[in-house]
Amino acid sequence: MSAVLTHDEIYRLPKIDLHRHLDGAVRPELLLRLAKELGIKLPTYDLEELVKLYQITEPGMSIDQIFQRFAWPIAVMRTPYGLFTAAYEQVLDMARENIIYSEVQLAPGYHSIYTAPWYSAEMYEQNLFPPMTLDQVAEAVLAGFDQGMKETGVVVNTNFCIPRESLDVWGPDSVENYLNLCFRFQTDGVVAMGLACDEYKYSPDPYIEYFRRLKGSRIRGNPHGGEMGPDQQRLQNIMTCFFGLGAHGITHALPIHQNKFLMYMASKTNVRIERTPLSPVPGCSLADGHLDVLLKYKVPVVITSDDPVLMQASLTDNWVAVLNYHQFGEEQFWQMTANAVNTAFYRDQAQKTLVQDMFVKQGLSPSLLK
Repeated sequence: MSAVLTHDEIYRLPKIDLHRHLDGAVRPELLLRLAKELGIKLPTYDLEELVKLYQITEPGMSIDQIFQRFAWPIAVMRTPYGLFTAAYEQVLDMARENIIYSEVQLAPGYHSIYTAPWYSAEMYEQNLFPPMTLDQVAEAVLAGFDQGMKETGVVVNTNFCIPRESLDVWGPDSVENYLNLCFRFQTDGVVAMGLACDEYKYSPDPYIEYFRRLKGSRIRGNPHGGEMGPDQQRLQNIMTCFFGLGAHGITHALPIHQNKFLMYMASKTNVRIERTPLSPVPGCSLADGHLDVLLKYKVPVVITSDDPVLMQASLTDNWVAVLNYHQFGEEQFWQMTANAVNTAFYRDQAQKTLVQDMFVKQGLSPSLLK
């Protein structure tokens, strides 16, 4: 076994986070400050009490209960100022943890005209905000990331997610608008289009035609798949992500270890599998992950934080959990880090070279890079 790494060592090592939701990564202190500035209704304005209500700490929470926790960070990001500030502060947070490259996800409509099913503006906004356009959302969040990058050197790209309920709740025009938004900002830092939220209720199949239209653009397909539901349903959704949506990366894909063909396809086509070992979602635990099997079959699996604040588990915490559970060491840390560097959705070759050089300078062997 290679050298064991401590929490402090992992915290200081260079890291890459390819699946991190902006609305799941707003620190309670920032949430409270923005709520006061913007006039957001919170159940308490005491930080200690807010933390107890805000973060996902109770075992066995339902998906609906988990989604409801996102309402407060969404509320403080329903204005250009709030969204810019949250994006900017996110880059500073990543810099402190030595995350030197990240792809941050958000659903632009949740901050704009396509509100989440679990969000009611009247419940959270003291004076209702005029809704931003989708372009205003994109401009604000990208400006926040850009400012953070200039100050820290962290490299950030963005993944705009389509919420799975969109076709049923808002209709085909909403999905067209998400798709065209990605196209309009594909040279400004938007590198992927995702598919997120309630996989129990909504399969990826109705979105096949939209993801196929990404071909020929700079936008990659990066859906959530195989996260929720019984294994047979999850495996079918993973299959759809591969062969229907043409995914370049799949978030979670928990039961993929049960299907050697799917593991072969991930390895052969370099489709990354994004894992958050400390996810509270039922069926997504460390024991469910079988990372040792994925590494054996050379699946490009990567470790991510997903919702580090809401889940009370940083990227470092997820790494420590993985290494301890599987008795992995430095060798496996660098291999999965290399998987992430090799499968990241860079804006162009220059950005890829920049990020690769940053990791090599901090200890990644060039022999692991593709």
